[in-house]
Amino acid sequence: MEKGLKILNGTFEVALRLLAILSTCRISMTVERIAIYSYFCIYLTDYDENEKSLHPKIPFRNASFINSKEVIHNAIELLLSKGLIEIDLSETLFKISASELGSALYDQIDGTYKDKLVNNIIKAHHLFSKKTDKMLYDFVYNNMSKWGSEFSYESVIKEIGYEE
Repeated sequence: MEKGLKILNGTFEVALRLLAILSTCRISMTVERIAIYSYFCIYLTDYDENEKSLHPKIPFRNASFINSKEVIHNAIELLLSKGLIEIDLSETLFKISASELGSALYDQIDGTYKDKLVNNIIKAHHLFSKKTDKMLYDFVYNNMSKWGSEFSYESVIKEIGYEE
């Protein structure tokens, strides 16, 4: 195994999640929108508490959004190098979409986790499709301090667990 290989939220896992988002939504998206979809398809209750998140709530989970920029860029580079996504360039920005090969590859993946992920992507897309990137980013930056803050006493629990 490669030294320093990050398994959870590493390049490969994030690349698969991005391919899932792009293949499911079938639209071109900015990197910023993809990052927001990526976070909320996992932690959908942070956007709408009536929805169900794919992963359990953890302390400081907002850090997975804050620190996602580099890994998302690496994931995009990986997907682009394999021909699984395409870049749509304009004068002011670029958008990313799944290529035909990328969508076909993603369709081959099967399993319960994929079903739940796709379900949350569809819900997130329904919630976000009419919102601009700026509206979504404003929501994220105005609310991210709450995501994981419900664990205000996690250090107490941690210390109790280490008592002898």
